[in-house]
Amino acid sequence: MNEPQAQTHTAEKSVSASGFVAASPHALYEYLRDPRNQAAVDGSGMIRAASADPGSEGEAVQGALDSEGQVFVMDMLWTDGTTKYKVENTVTRIGDDGIEWLVADYGNDPQGWRWGWLFETAEGGTSVTNYCDWSDITDPKVLEAKGFPVVDPEKIAVTVRNLQERFS
Repeated sequence: MNEPQAQTHTAEKSVSASGFVAASPHALYEYLRDPRNQAAVDGSGMIRAASADPGSEGEAVQGALDSEGQVFVMDMLWTDGTTKYKVENTVTRIGDDGIEWLVADYGNDPQGWRWGWLFETAEGGTSVTNYCDWSDITDPKVLEAKGFPVVDPEKIAVTVRNLQERFS
C-alpha cells in the first residue's frame, strides 16, 4: 500500500494542502460535517475536540452540520502548547463540493479568516484540499495578534494525510 501523500501550497494570504482520498465526495462530506471528525483528523495539534458548549449566543449545533449559518464550537490549544481556548465557527458553505466556516474568537464576530475543505470528484475517489484563507482580514492588529499563517502548510498536509488514512 502506498503512503498517503499531500502537496502543500502557500500564497500571500492563504495556505493549503491537497491530496487524493479513496472515497466519494459525499462520503467525505458525511464524515467532515461532524465537527468531532475535524478534531480526529487534525494534524496541527490545535483542535482538541468539538465542544458541547452552546456558544455565546446559545445557538451552537451539537453533532453533524447541514446548513450554512450554523455555528459550532471547538475546544482549541494555541501554538504555544499550553493556552486553551474556544472558537465559534460559522458555516459558509456545506455540501458534496466541500465545507467552509468563518472562525471567531469565542464571543466575538468573525474577523476575516476561514478554514475549509474542497472536494472534487476524481477517478477512484476525490481530490481534496484543506485550506486556511485570511484574505478578508482588514484589521492589521488582528493579523499581528494571530501571526498568520497560524498553521504551517506541512501540518495541514498531515491533516490531509490523516483523512487519506481514515479512508484507506
